[in-house]
Amino acid sequence: ATVPEYQGKGYAKAMIDFIITKYREEYSTLQVGTGDSPMTIPFYEKCGFVRSHIVPNFFTDNYDHPIYEGGIQLVDMVYLRRSF
Repeated sequence: ATVPEYQGKGYAKAMIDFIITKYREEYSTLQVGTGDSPMTIPFYEKCGFVRSHIVPNFFTDNYDHPIYEGGIQLVDMVYLRRSF
């Protein structure tokens, strides 16, 4: 997650690029899990990730309180993958 005041400045993309560069010799795929949110899914897709699978009810089953992002309650965990 990026502090809101620093979002949109390329820091998260730079971190993903760094991880890929550092680990591309050891691994062939980077996987991320996130809530099904219009704030995060498009970011990962823009970085070359594609949806892999969903863990239904992840947030409602594993947290003792509702988790919201951008005014939307997160329910399912969405996994995305990027091969390199």
